[in-house]
Amino acid sequence: MHSQTPEQTPEPESPPGAARPRRRPTHRKGRATLTREGVGTAALEFLGGRPAAELTMRSLADELGVSPRALYNYVEDRRDLITVAAEVFEARWQPPELDAQQWRDSLRGYLRDLRAHYRRHPGMTTLALGENITTARHPAMLRNVDRLIGFFTEVGLPLRDAYLACMESIRLVVGFVELQDRAFDRPPPGLDPADLEQVPPPWLRSGSSGAGDELPYLRRASEELAAESPDALFEFAVDVLLEGLARRALG
Repeated sequence: MHSQTPEQTPEPESPPGAARPRRRPTHRKGRATLTREGVGTAALEFLGGRPAAELTMRSLADELGVSPRALYNYVEDRRDLITVAAEVFEARWQPPELDAQQWRDSLRGYLRDLRAHYRRHPGMTTLALGENITTARHPAMLRNVDRLIGFFTEVGLPLRDAYLACMESIRLVVGFVELQDRAFDRPPPGLDPADLEQVPPPWLRSGSSGAGDELPYLRRASEELAAESPDALFEFAVDVLLEGLARRALG
């Protein structure tokens, strides 16, 4: 007797009269059906191209071609919507591996990758903070943070310094994206692009003009320094962080 191969084995049949489990349809009328994660993803994409103030249940429903009532089947309100969007944002970041043997180059690449992730959705962190939403709640983000702390302990930092170094690394990236990259990537209405090329920036130049010797270094900076790209400024910030960490780790 020949044994049946897996391909030949028939699928078990349901007992007569037994109800088959119903599967939720994945599409209706040519459109993908909604899920909680899908609604959060749509909100995240919405925020990637529009001001946060424009995100409402109605505006997102219009974007998806459904009624606002349909969204309430998956999220409770706008705050819950932003919470899910933040979770999707956190889950999407897949950082590069860290190598404690080549820790400077490895950390630099890691921070560059994190910066690129935050630049894809600027304002997500400040929006979540404004709504009093915990941003680091997704298991993937928690694992990433834990691994970064572990990396710093492998470099030679005690646990306290490793934890603080992790937090400072994240603050450096998020702060840079929010305060520097955001204006270049998506200039707000009314901003003159020429203002981005001024050294010092306009908010420092206006107060220093005509001050004479009272503000000698700002005056010299305006006369002698040229504007640098956001990439160059980011590398400088990372250099400062690395030098400080090296002094801590290597003593």
